[in-house]
Amino acid sequence: MSIRQRLLYLHASTPSIRSEIIAMAIHEPIKNSVTQIENSNIEWLYNSVHDAIIDGWRIIHFPQQRAPFEDREVDVMGYEFILEKMEDNFD
Repeated sequence: MSIRQRLLYLHASTPSIRSEIIAMAIHEPIKNSVTQIENSNIEWLYNSVHDAIIDGWRIIHFPQQRAPFEDREVDVMGYEFILEKMEDNFD
């Protein structure tokens, strides 16, 4: 049994952990896995970062919140939170 780190990138509409998710990507600890950011009309794993925390994910990176900006000024999707979960079911 080997414990491995899973990473979940959640892009929220505001810097609040309770705001709506607008894009996501999950990085699994599997060799040759391919991850893409999903921002289409799919059913999200979670509706907010808070929902992911309740399910056992830990925030390891909060979005930059130094100054307000217009989304059209930068090439990003919302506010990016990075979460991790350590699990042992990947052997």
